[in-house]
Amino acid sequence: MKTSVFKNDQAWSIRFWRLMSITLLMSLLVMMTAGLNGCGFHLRGLDRIGYMQFKTVKLQSLAGVRPEIEQAMRSQLAQSGVQLVDSLAAAELQIILQPTLYKVNRTAYSGLGDTTAEFMSMEQPFSAILVATDETIVSSSAQAYRDRQIDTAALLAANSELGSIHREMAEDLVMNIMERINRAMLKASPGPKIVPVESTLPTITPTTVPTD
Repeated sequence: MKTSVFKNDQAWSIRFWRLMSITLLMSLLVMMTAGLNGCGFHLRGLDRIGYMQFKTVKLQSLAGVRPEIEQAMRSQLAQSGVQLVDSLAAAELQIILQPTLYKVNRTAYSGLGDTTAEFMSMEQPFSAILVATDETIVSSSAQAYRDRQIDTAALLAANSELGSIHREMAEDLVMNIMERINRAMLKASPGPKIVPVESTLPTITPTTVPTD
């Protein structure tokens, strides 16, 4: 009888701890998700930066800038409510895109020597200049990387996929560039000035009390 009770207690204890483990795991996943959202984690499709610190911009793309990047930049500016202007006189900010650096490394081959996997890197140098002061507030570069598997039996589909990958990399680069420019613009903006407040207390003039 004691053995039967012990076995039942043991089985109940095992089920209890399994349930607790599942509960703790679910709680941990919820906390991790909340943490990612709080840190500004971007999900695919939620690609709008939000409020920008400037409203007009002159975009200058030098020779060698990939068309996907220029298109993504124009699209992102439009989504953020920033107007593209043709002259510096009408712009708050000038963004200069320098030639894009693109590199592909083959990482796997078939028995016939065809490429079956590759690693791609795309780097976009850029600079942003305040038109009013001619001050360069940021000059840097953004990078994006992708791996892809190539089906040598379906090259047409592989080429179409490559175009989509290039567009995704361009969008990631532009998001990175715009966020960094926005932070630099915010840092360059003059802070609120503290004006000293003059005392408004009434002036008390001492009086002499006449004595008899």
